[in-house]
Amino acid sequence: MDPTTIRATNFRSLERIEWTPQGLCLLAGANGAGKSTVLDALRFLRELFRQDHESAFRLVGGNNFRRHGAPREDPVVFDVSVGNLRWKLRFPMSDDGLRGSYGEELYHGDEVVLRAAMFQDVWYLGKRTMEFGDRCCARTLWDQGESPWMAPLVAALTGIQVYGTFDLDKVKQPQQADIHTSALHPTGENLWSVLANWKSAPLRYRGQFDWVVARARAAFPDIMGTIEIDRGQPFLFRPGASDPADGLPPSRAADGLLTGLLQLTALASAKEGSIIAFDEIENQLHPHAIRSILASARARAESHGLTVIVTTHSPVVMNTFRSTPTQFYVLQPGQSVQPVPITELHDEDWLAAFELGDLYDRMDFAAPLGLPKAPTP
Repeated sequence: MDPTTIRATNFRSLERIEWTPQGLCLLAGANGAGKSTVLDALRFLRELFRQDHESAFRLVGGNNFRRHGAPREDPVVFDVSVGNLRWKLRFPMSDDGLRGSYGEELYHGDEVVLRAAMFQDVWYLGKRTMEFGDRCCARTLWDQGESPWMAPLVAALTGIQVYGTFDLDKVKQPQQADIHTSALHPTGENLWSVLANWKSAPLRYRGQFDWVVARARAAFPDIMGTIEIDRGQPFLFRPGASDPADGLPPSRAADGLLTGLLQLTALASAKEGSIIAFDEIENQLHPHAIRSILASARARAESHGLTVIVTTHSPVVMNTFRSTPTQFYVLQPGQSVQPVPITELHDEDWLAAFELGDLYDRMDFAAPLGLPKAPTP
């Protein structure tokens, strides 16, 4: 599948985003540099295509949507490209929200398939005049079922999934299993239903349950043996456990183990070729677990064509990218186009002499403005 390029102009704190992430990628930056802004751009585009613009604004917030300091007449622009397909959106914004109808264009190669100007009451499909519905024009066209060439763009947009802070309280108090769910919810609340369904149909779900358990054992070798699900209720067993009474309910499991299971299940949920992102992946994890889960993410990305984005402030996470610095991206103060590959800020041979987390700690990159670098050791 062709890589997906995401562009945005005047969105939130960033003047311009232009990024074509592939494989396992790291996104680093100081507090307030824009990591959440980049993830919100992904969330917004997915929700806009899957639902409508009102749902998308509710998801990420419509206030302060436009970059502070951008000229009032300049719209917030999003642009998604996959192969020879390009979807472009223009949002006229005030400080309080959308000022009118947004603009939209869809290109197939050099052909403009559809177009809608800002503030207009109709849109154009070729030479045909169309009335606006509840959904964006591109989704309306796709729903007509006559444009199979849109499939790569649709797969890229609908395959986006961004995970922030999981709701461990809900994970610890599992509800009745839902037999219709096979992908992890952004909050993680359906973890046990997903795992139960995967375990009950290993051929249909291509061994996803076994993959999660095996990778969890590698990340938590002292506390993770297996998972049994009895009448919809999950129990976690330590290595070597033989007595059914030794099974722990989720309410007694370690937070780090639950977080690792959620991250691994999210990875196994991702469809081939899709984009999946984790905000501050290191939360609640021991350094060994961090390294193990990132190794699993890298392997899963390679075997299933995934793009896995992780944001972090953790030197432990950063150090795992020492052999792949081209996959390390920085939201660097003073750069108009973000994010920047770290290899554009520093020579790759020079980077190889250091642990990347140490360079971040001494503020060789992604440092808050106004702070001096630490001296070179």
